[in-house]
Amino acid sequence: MNRASTASPALTGRELAQSFGERSVLDGVDLTLDCGEVLAVVGMSGSGKSTLLYALAGLRQPEGGTVAWGGHADVWSLREPEITLVRRSTCGFVFQFPAFLDDLTVAANVAVPLVVSGDKPRDARERARQLLDRFGLSPLAEDFPSTLSGGELQRASIARALVMDPSIIFCDEPTGALDESNSELVVSELLRVAAEFGAGVLIVTHDPSVWVKCDRVLRLDEGKLIEERAA
Repeated sequence: MNRASTASPALTGRELAQSFGERSVLDGVDLTLDCGEVLAVVGMSGSGKSTLLYALAGLRQPEGGTVAWGGHADVWSLREPEITLVRRSTCGFVFQFPAFLDDLTVAANVAVPLVVSGDKPRDARERARQLLDRFGLSPLAEDFPSTLSGGELQRASIARALVMDPSIIFCDEPTGALDESNSELVVSELLRVAAEFGAGVLIVTHDPSVWVKCDRVLRLDEGKLIEERAA
């Protein structure tokens, strides 16, 4: 079922280009992600999926093309530190291996983006605890990351991705390090993020059990995006 709204797209990429030596991994790629939509980008290892994600997320500038986040016409026309500030308020990230600070509790880790942005630590931790509760992690809020399972850490990572109320969530192989049961749980949570929070969710994955549940599936092949399955 398509959860996408009729609002302006959360994310738009146009004519994205990137080559490595003689090989073109992005050859004039166009992509649109709607608010509330879950979009999977699939492809063989080395096809350029992560390269595309980094370009769309403002993490690595492509050789050509434009990226728009909501009302920002071209992300790559911004200069630092503005691009970092806009990315922090617009984008959330869930990676294959969640990165947490070992000497901070789970709640404190989830609160870090808010604290960095200037919120009072007490308010930031309250917001973090609210999100952890929504993902069934309240009993673990004051534990340290080393005591959590892989599935619990990934759910905490989703909570952290949402703490700034972003319009886009970028997920790079979010189930790649999880067993089947935890993978299903994490995917369910990402679908819930789109439905309840209205964020556009872009998932780079090689796992058919993940992309079969997404609204749309695009395959990256020889630098081109091919519609694998439409909503």
